[in-house]
Amino acid sequence: MSLQQDKNYPVEIIGYAEPWIVAPGDTVNIKVSCTEAEYTYQTVRLIQGIDLDHAPKKAKEEITAVQRGKQPGRFQSARPGSYGRVPSWCSPVTAGGLQVSFYAQAWLLDCPHDQTLLSTLDTEAKTGFRITLNTRGTIDIYVGNGESIETLATGLQLELKVWLKLKLVIRGRDVQLSLLPVAFRAETVPCPTTGNFELTANSCLFNSGPLFVAVEKADNDLVTNYFNGRIDSLSLKALDTASTTLAKYNFALDMPSNRMVDISGNGRHGTLVNAPTRAVTGHDWDGSESDWTKATKGYGAIHFHDDDMDDAGWDTDFTVTIPDTARAGAYAVEVETVGDKGKDTDSIVFFVRPNQWTEPAQNKNKVCLVFSTMTYLAYANERLYDTTRTNTADLGPGFDIEKTVKSAEFYKMRRRTDLGLSCYDRHNDGSGVCFSSAKRPILNMRPGYIMWAFSRPREFSADLFMVGMLEEKGIPYEILTDHDLHERGASALAGFGTVLTGCHPEYPTLQSFSAYNAYARAGGCLMYMGGNGFYWVSAVNSQHAPHRLEIRRGDVGVRPYSLPGGEHVTCMAGQQGGLWRSRGLSCNTLFGIGFCAQGTGLGVPFKRRPESYEPQHEWIFADITSENGEAGLFGVQGFGGGASGDEIDRFDVANGSPAAAVVLATSTGHSDDFGIAIEDLSYPALDTLGTQTDRIRSDIVYYKTTGGGAVFSVGSINWYCSMAWDAYDNNVARLTLNIIRGFLAGKHRA
Repeated sequence: MSLQQDKNYPVEIIGYAEPWIVAPGDTVNIKVSCTEAEYTYQTVRLIQGIDLDHAPKKAKEEITAVQRGKQPGRFQSARPGSYGRVPSWCSPVTAGGLQVSFYAQAWLLDCPHDQTLLSTLDTEAKTGFRITLNTRGTIDIYVGNGESIETLATGLQLELKVWLKLKLVIRGRDVQLSLLPVAFRAETVPCPTTGNFELTANSCLFNSGPLFVAVEKADNDLVTNYFNGRIDSLSLKALDTASTTLAKYNFALDMPSNRMVDISGNGRHGTLVNAPTRAVTGHDWDGSESDWTKATKGYGAIHFHDDDMDDAGWDTDFTVTIPDTARAGAYAVEVETVGDKGKDTDSIVFFVRPNQWTEPAQNKNKVCLVFSTMTYLAYANERLYDTTRTNTADLGPGFDIEKTVKSAEFYKMRRRTDLGLSCYDRHNDGSGVCFSSAKRPILNMRPGYIMWAFSRPREFSADLFMVGMLEEKGIPYEILTDHDLHERGASALAGFGTVLTGCHPEYPTLQSFSAYNAYARAGGCLMYMGGNGFYWVSAVNSQHAPHRLEIRRGDVGVRPYSLPGGEHVTCMAGQQGGLWRSRGLSCNTLFGIGFCAQGTGLGVPFKRRPESYEPQHEWIFADITSENGEAGLFGVQGFGGGASGDEIDRFDVANGSPAAAVVLATSTGHSDDFGIAIEDLSYPALDTLGTQTDRIRSDIVYYKTTGGGAVFSVGSINWYCSMAWDAYDNNVARLTLNIIRGFLAGKHRA
């Protein structure tokens, strides 16, 4: 039963903006799914969206230059599943037969639906063929004869994750299928098998319709029965007195793109839909080269999944043109249902960057806040709470999701399983998700989102706390995104008095990370305002899929899964994935601290170190008072407990922290709800919990750079949630403001 056919389905409205990062003067397509007959909309600039006790007042600014409106509602759903499509796989031929060969590796045999490996079957014309892996794990062949479609149950079995060469030959009424398993090393594999079958009528194989890879065409012109697994070296030949190659595909070519390249010379190229995973090991991979950009073999496979999602493909309901005078910032089209069945609302978020990049001299008195758009994509619609999947997060003993605070978006995410996965999830076949897309509703990127595991804001909703404080305190600021830094590099940051990160800038690309470094080397002042930042290598390909993020998790780091060996190089950028630390570019090397621990327990406060009382640091701690009656203690309160919590970072020269950096304060008393980062362990794995080691801590670090600037880092995702406590009337907010104002005034040069 489809979602919209469920009589108990609640009132719901959701949507997304395409594109999601724009400039003044650009037009944004708004795509909405609404269960009700009508809805209203308005456009706002977001300032602060959390409505909790002790939070600052919710704030937004309506963009009156964009008219409000009303639209008819209609339900829209996405269709997950990846596949390949060749528009025309052969010219009209009268050959006596057809030979199809390819390598296949099944990753899911216990599947509730049939899985089609290859199909040209036209169910109306009753022509073509289809090769299907049925729910029993054996191969069925469907062949059209022009009058009917005949099914051959071959009984030939596929083995889980075992490569085999499949060859199908059809001549007239004769059908032959052979399976040749391929061993990786010296393991035993099933013996080659061959089946010979006879049709009741002569086959009619050649048609002008499309060829589908890893899926079949349904009667309603949609596709269905997606394959979960890998296909390599697909070839089709017409058979007569001599064979003629119709199409031959090398999936190792044009790897960053959505193209299937035909090397037969016939130009029968195909298109990949919904971003199946490329740059994965194929049937002939032998481990001699683990970088596909250097390999001459071994990377000719594509991994297809029935839950891949790259583009929801929703119809546009209306467009919004951003006024030429619009400020840069986070925006939303707010939609609300109209009707008597109940109300539902959604904030469809997008970002507006500056239309013209000002001269550096005009930025010197401004702060630049960089929204962590790549992190938002990495976490988009994550389903780690889903106990029915293989990727459920282990959040420690005593964690009870039923006792946590959740916003309305949580229930929508749980309900809308059609909207794709995050890079924290596993596919139905157990493989890790490498791609995330902005072309779909991202329901945990909403201004009022409360993260289900922590009962508080996180990522985007927490980052808006900084916008709210800059607005309230009257500090001039500009907004950029990770994607702007990726595209423009250091020139995007040139001249700003200081640059601030969000609370969780975990997923930079090489280009965006390098932009921060170049800005600092040129004399800029950086404020790293979060934790677990600059941790995983990410990739974006602006030419082929600017909406898509790629992450290749290696075999080290705190991670929800590990990718197989040989698959750690991104297909979109051709660069080594994994941890930045593994590439020698840890967060420590620029920001002075790096990820060391995480936990869902309450955060703890910081305590000043003796170095913080030296005269040159007085400006940093001006008006900072002690809390709870303990000298030097601050950051006791916040939405996640104390200011050091969630994921935290420490100063560590061994991991690249500059030796000259000064540790101004350190967190105190983390509980055993916090565990040390895996990459910090050596054998044996002892003293790994909060009360057992002082390596689990947040350090607040400050140092001056070679270019005349400075770096200030706090090392905790919780920082913004404490900064916003009691409407920014607290020590964490005052300390943050001291640094911002001090950097803008040049106090770091004293």
